[in-house]
Amino acid sequence: MIIRALTLFLLLSSLTNTFAQKQKVWFDTDMGNEMDDIFALTRMLMESEKYDIVGVSSAHFNNADLMVFEKWNQYPTKGINTVKISQEENEKLLNAFGMMKIPHPMGADRQMGRVWGEYTPRPSDVTKKLIDVIKALPEKEKLDILFIGTATNIASAIAIEPSIAKKIRLFCMGGRYNSKEKIWNKDEFNVRIDLNAVNYLFNNQEVEWSIMPIETCIVLTFNREDTYSRLDTKYPIENLLKQRWIESNPDDKVRVIWDLALVEAYLSPNLVEIKSVTTPPENHQHNVNVYTKIDKQAMFDKFWNTLRNYRSKK
Repeated sequence: MIIRALTLFLLLSSLTNTFAQKQKVWFDTDMGNEMDDIFALTRMLMESEKYDIVGVSSAHFNNADLMVFEKWNQYPTKGINTVKISQEENEKLLNAFGMMKIPHPMGADRQMGRVWGEYTPRPSDVTKKLIDVIKALPEKEKLDILFIGTATNIASAIAIEPSIAKKIRLFCMGGRYNSKEKIWNKDEFNVRIDLNAVNYLFNNQEVEWSIMPIETCIVLTFNREDTYSRLDTKYPIENLLKQRWIESNPDDKVRVIWDLALVEAYLSPNLVEIKSVTTPPENHQHNVNVYTKIDKQAMFDKFWNTLRNYRSKK
């Protein structure tokens, strides 16, 4: 009787696991800005059998330097449309993965509100699709949103439809946080791109938010020659990874792969330390999660081992 009961339990457990819903994930990236984004999105897409990736969206990377310099990385700044560049790079990678069926809407072309403040949202194809996806979720299910650039698209979606805040979990790379002194610092590129959006999220106590500050992920670096040697460019995905480095930062012998740290922290929470901390004093006071330490070697190894295994399946 005990054996029969155990057999039945194992069978039911197997069936439950088989039909269990995969966690839904939305990925928002300013892919056109730097070369680390492509490594981060590649890492996430390689887990598409374990996660239900319901959207990959593009974010702008507008900044004051575009007004005074002739080039931003490899892009001429005259007439530049940064979100369009991110969109094109997203589509290149999705195409290389054979995953163009994943919805990949284009985001806002500028920040929330105005340069002096305000929280007027920026509607876009992203906000419309994202709101629809969240509203369609079953009652107790939440959408995990990873964003590795500006917060414009995510904050705008919440500002347009506030009810979705309770149905999402946010994970982002950006900002500064000194865990020893317990001091926030918004003097960081992703935050500066849309300070209004970041303040909007900090002021919303319903948002469940995990933040990877740059002090934590700065230790995750890739060496250029080592990276080139590990990539087999006969595979379209790996060719894009190499080309992105060559096009964006050909003279850099070492690069911090900032955004990959966030994705790996999300996929492998055992590789990080995380603390619940109070939001900045100028914002609504409640707690958010901050990654304070990462296992850089384990993250490095995880990326390259996963890429090698993914390649072997092709």
